[in-house]
Amino acid sequence: MGKKSKEIAGAGVDGTIAMLKKAYGVELSAFHYFWYIAHNIQGLGVLESKFFEERANEEIGHAKKVAFRLTQLEEIPTDDPAQWEQDSGMAKLQPSRFLSLRSALERALEFERSVIGLYNDLANSSKDKDHGTYELALELLNSELEDEQNLEDILEKLEIR
Repeated sequence: MGKKSKEIAGAGVDGTIAMLKKAYGVELSAFHYFWYIAHNIQGLGVLESKFFEERANEEIGHAKKVAFRLTQLEEIPTDDPAQWEQDSGMAKLQPSRFLSLRSALERALEFERSVIGLYNDLANSSKDKDHGTYELALELLNSELEDEQNLEDILEKLEIR
């Protein structure tokens, strides 16, 4: 499976696979973060638990798309959570340290911005070379840009400092 896809991806396919592995790790780590927050947030944050659960579902959807692209490029996504964390290049997310609404949103904004940079780099490196990866990178980049804006808007309107 994926021989033609890998061929089309060209000489830079190893770099593309490395970025996709990173994206996979980031998306699964973000899923875990949002899911944990949705179920354990404290104080007024409980009013926003549905928001965090929706974000978790979105992140797992992104991970599935990235995993599918990896398999098209003849790469089997890892099933090891420690590897997701390592591949993501992000520090431990430690959601239990961010259970107030403001801290949960601020931490989420940090890794949304990180993944925006990753998808922008992936789009730039695959443009005019690997259309499958390029289209996926643009789709996920636009989704993450929307998430960043939503988080910024919520934080701006949040009265508790």
